This record gives sequence, C-alpha cells and structure tokens, in this order.
Amino acid sequence: MGATMTQKILARVSGHDAAHPLPPGQIIWASPDLVSAPEVSFSAYIKRLRDIGVTRLAQPDKVAVIIDHEVPVHSAAGAERNQLTRKLAQELSVGHFFDGVGITHPLLVERGLVRPGMFAAGADSHAPALGAVGALSIPFGFEVTMVLATGQIWLQVPETIRVRLHGCCPPGVAARDIVLATMQQLDDDLTSYRVIEYQGEGLASLSIPERMTICGLCVDAGAKSGIAQVDQRCVEALHALGVADAAFFHSDADASYAHTIDIDLDSLSPRVSIPPSPSHVREAQALSAIRIDHAYIGSCASGSIEDLRAAAAILRGHKVHPAVRLLVIPATQRVFQQALEEGLLTELSAAGAQISPSTCGPCFGGMAQLTAGERRISTSTRNDPGRMGSNAAEIYLASAMTVAASAITGHITDPRQFVDSVAVAGSAT
Repeated sequence: MGATMTQKILARVSGHDAAHPLPPGQIIWASPDLVSAPEVSFSAYIKRLRDIGVTRLAQPDKVAVIIDHEVPVHSAAGAERNQLTRKLAQELSVGHFFDGVGITHPLLVERGLVRPGMFAAGADSHAPALGAVGALSIPFGFEVTMVLATGQIWLQVPETIRVRLHGCCPPGVAARDIVLATMQQLDDDLTSYRVIEYQGEGLASLSIPERMTICGLCVDAGAKSGIAQVDQRCVEALHALGVADAAFFHSDADASYAHTIDIDLDSLSPRVSIPPSPSHVREAQALSAIRIDHAYIGSCASGSIEDLRAAAAILRGHKVHPAVRLLVIPATQRVFQQALEEGLLTELSAAGAQISPSTCGPCFGGMAQLTAGERRISTSTRNDPGRMGSNAAEIYLASAMTVAASAITGHITDPRQFVDSVAVAGSAT
C-alpha cells in the first residue's frame, strides 16, 4: 500500500523508512523543518522556557518570528510586546525575523522559506495555509515551546481525507467558495485529527495564494491541517520565488484515505459563512436581505494580489455604499507595493475603500472593532462572537469578490451580477 503526502512527510522527519507508510494513530517524535511564531505569543513562549531554565533555542536557524498582529502598534501593551520581541529575536539568534512586513503565512511562502515535503510547526491556528505548496503545517499552542527547546515534538500520524477538484471556477466564484463547498460535505466527526488533501485536475486552475486559502481554512472545518498536491503550476511559482529545488510531490496512487469527496468547480456558486461558525455555509444569493455596516478584504486567508485585482474589478465604475466602511489590507508589504504599482490601491481608494499597511489587525480584533448590532462581511478567518469586538456584532465570511460586491450594495450580494456587467461592458468596447 502506498503513502499519502502526510505519511511521507512524517516518515522523513521522524526517521522512519518512507517505503513503509506510517500507520494512522502511531505516535512519533518529529523534527520540524520550520517553526513560526507571531509576536503575540513568542515572548510568552520564551518566558515559559526561561522559567524552567531553558536559555537557548535548540535550532534557532529553523525559527521564524513575525511581528504582524499589531502593525502599526495601537496600544501601550502592544508597543512593549513588539519591543520585547525584537530584543528576544536578537538575543536568541532567530534565523528569520520579520518586523511589520506582512502576515506570517503568506510572508513565509513569499520569502521562499517553504517548500514541498516540509514539516512546519506554527503557533497560529491557520498555519496549515503553508500546505498550499505541499508542506505539512500543523498549528500548535504552548507545545511550540517544546519544539523551541528540543527541536522535536510528538504527535499521532493522522489519516487523510481526499478532496478531488474537477473543472474550473466560473467568473465570480473564488477559492473561498471551494473551501466552503468542501465544508458543506464534512462534519467535525469526519474531520477530527485528519488532514484534508486537495488534488485533481481542477487544482491546476488555482494560484499559490488561492491554494493557501483552501488549505489554511481546513482547520475551520475541524481538520488537523490541509495540504495540496504539488503540480507544474506550483513548481513554477516556487521557482519564481527562489525555491530552486521545488519538485512535484503527491500521494501514491494506491494510498489509503479515510474519506473521499469530489467538488465540481464548474457548478460552484458564491458562498458565505454565517455566524457563529465558518462551517455554517449558505449561498450568497440567499442572503441578500442581510444589511451590512462594514466590509473587510485582507488577512492570511486573503489580501493577495489576485484578491485585490478581483476586488478592484468588481468596484470599477462603482462606489462603496454610503452606509458601509470598506477596509482593504494587502497581505504583505510586497503585495502592497505591487498593488500600488498596478494602480489597484488608487482604484480601491477612489471607490471609497480605506487602505491599511499589512497586518492581521481586524481578524484578531486588534483594530476596526465592531459595536453591538453591527455586521461585517469579511475575507478573514473566523466569525465567532466577539472576534472583532462586541459579542453582539455579526461577522459573515466570503471571498474578496463577494465582499466587494456587498460593499457596493450595502447588503450581502452575489458578485456574479457585477462580473457579468464587467464582461458585457468589455465586449461592447
């Protein structure tokens, strides 16, 4: 019997023979190739280690620390934490330190630090976004201190759920809609301690940022992680990012899966996660009666150059509804610069959007908070009560196109009507 991508990766990093697949449930000690932590947790981890007498990192060259949550800093506590993070990163000779230049997961891929077959441990719930390039990235909490201190962590080998993508998304449908359609076919019992693996010919239509969306949001379906097969498009994109040794990586043809589902991309329609969970999914066109006060495009699940282009195309020739505040945050500083050079930020601003430097900001409730009774439609990761301010506020999650269309109308809106109008206008000229 063959091995899944996850089994292959865990066999390598635990010193087992890759020719003999690790059985699901087996407990192993694994050595991550990369450990990442944002500033909101890193200093707390180091304090915990120093309290027990650990004064140095086991493998500092494999550690990435990123200041991305409170950028620009907006509280005295945040300023102190950021300052301490800079100090500790220098003292501990952290191999990769990024200060306010982007959100962790897209930044690590953008800088060429992630490659197919890698095992990463991330101190953030949406660390599985790195699965977009064929890496197994598992989120941990204070367990990260074990990796920092010893270079190892124990875990059980998870089973894999296979999601086969067929066809290509029609205009107005995005990667977010793919993962929401996936959630509609899964439940917590099925996904618990399992990895969701995306494969199939339909995967070739998705860019690296789009694959980051579908892999990173797998945790919101209850999965341990998400990963995507590495195909020609992925390899070429990684080569362009400086990952010279990137190569094809996939599960064996005779690998065993806990469950298999098929998604027909050609028939997908825009979808929205409704409160209080990302897995509560409805068709966008069925929610048109829901008025919104705020709209947000950004976070590690969005904010890519493709998302900004798509949002700008929807908003072109329109204005943000006078009762709506639209906030746009590019995922990294490089994306911000590219969007600036392409004129996208000018277009978005002219339509009425507010633009912020790259930050996690609103997604974790650090800025642009909501008050009781307000509603936001967002491309961010979570929509549990209190995530962005008041427990009595409501958060809806959707693609950048759906968010942009809703910002125009003032209510949740299927973006296909705006995509169709752009196509008609283009054919007439």
